[in-house]
Amino acid sequence: MLVRLSKLYGKQIYNTRGYYIGYVDEVLIEIDKGEGRILALGLPGEKVGIPYERVTAIGDIILIEAKKD
Repeated sequence: MLVRLSKLYGKQIYNTRGYYIGYVDEVLIEIDKGEGRILALGLPGEKVGIPYERVTAIGDIILIEAKKD
């Protein structure tokens, strides 16, 4: 999938259980591989990283795989 990084900023992130997680504040890429590695979420007072491998869909929102409990 080819996505312009600038289109990801500010998108809301939900998990596959339907819970709102946060929004995209930054995207970190691994230059050597040219791959997205981490989505950094902007949360009140903090930033949290989500491995890009957990992303299952990108559209009007970003959907990430929910953690297994």
